[in-house]
Amino acid sequence: MNWDHVKEINDKLIPIAKGIKILSSISWPLSAEYEFISSLEEGRVKLPTITYPKRDFNPEIKALDGLLKHWTAVHPVEVFLKKTIESYRDAARMLQAVGTQQFTKLSIEIFGTSSDIISQKKISNLQVAKRFLRHERRFDHPYLKETESTVSAETIAEFLRNQIAALFQDVGPKVEISSSLAAKATANAQVIRLREGTSYNTYDGQQLLVHEVLTHSLTALNGQRQKFLSILGFSAPRTVKTQEGLATYSEVITGSIDLRRLQRIALRIIAIENALNGASFVDTFRFFLENGQSPKESFWSAARIFRGGFPNKNIVFTKDIVYLDGLMKVHALFRWVFMNQRLDLLHLLFCGRLTIEDLFPLEESYKTGIIDPPKFLPGWYTNIYGLAGSLSFLEVSHEIDKLHLEQEFM
Repeated sequence: MNWDHVKEINDKLIPIAKGIKILSSISWPLSAEYEFISSLEEGRVKLPTITYPKRDFNPEIKALDGLLKHWTAVHPVEVFLKKTIESYRDAARMLQAVGTQQFTKLSIEIFGTSSDIISQKKISNLQVAKRFLRHERRFDHPYLKETESTVSAETIAEFLRNQIAALFQDVGPKVEISSSLAAKATANAQVIRLREGTSYNTYDGQQLLVHEVLTHSLTALNGQRQKFLSILGFSAPRTVKTQEGLATYSEVITGSIDLRRLQRIALRIIAIENALNGASFVDTFRFFLENGQSPKESFWSAARIFRGGFPNKNIVFTKDIVYLDGLMKVHALFRWVFMNQRLDLLHLLFCGRLTIEDLFPLEESYKTGIIDPPKFLPGWYTNIYGLAGSLSFLEVSHEIDKLHLEQEFM
């Protein structure tokens, strides 16, 4: 195996990959919210004006095709690189199609759709989302009140900085407070931004820590340290489902997720299904509004689904499917690993931005040192006995007959 050639392909891919940024290429401006909400307050509906930067991705597509030309991938590492190159090419083609129906088609190919089956029991994303909502509504009780948002952005920022310094020292992501954010928070491997003047609840800081810092930033930093495959430090579209699944699973296993967040994840999947069946932007906004979101939150929830398109056209971005789909698959992986004593596979999962499907083919390369072990690991994972205890309880609970419980407590 010519590892110098592998590194050469890896090194050529990285600058191309850096130029293919999906979310920043299709995000809507803050002015869109003001334009839309202001019209509603005046008793009318005025769709916001959305324009996208003119960008030709053909040079990136051509460069990626060039990396694939005359190259027969045989070794699992070569196959991984080939799939990664193809994934970035798919993303470039999707961005080239912004504002057209082709954008929706390519989005479905990359991220999936609400009707995709996510378990051996033939249950779809949509069916699981509806189940989550049914369970969430069972907890709609006077004793259960939503956590009040009383924590300042400055307090959350200081909490995150202290946690980041403790794990990563001086190589972790920066934390900034910004006055130009639409969302309450955004994050990538380099920086976490919080919206200035916004109040957060007690879950927000912990969710940001385990989801963004201890998953996305952590796998990016581990990936960038790889000697042959530093592309593992970058988020190829094909890895997004596993990454978001792992990040959301970390919220679940640490008790950092709350009912409202689960509800938001489920509602987005149902809204994607509605949009794919013809629901408009206004229909989607009203759907979120009717399900308890504020006008501001409803606008941005709908905007997430129509990014890459326009408020007056049925062009749908399906990325939000990956949170629930990925969560269920990562949970199944952890259960399988513990039942079969294969913790080495989980260590590989933290080496960089990988998919679950990559783990078995790349296992030998990990054992032989071609893929370096992760330098950083989240505390919830290194506390392996605590994790094993939680998973053991879940396994036993799955084995208990539900009817028996109903007879016992009813």
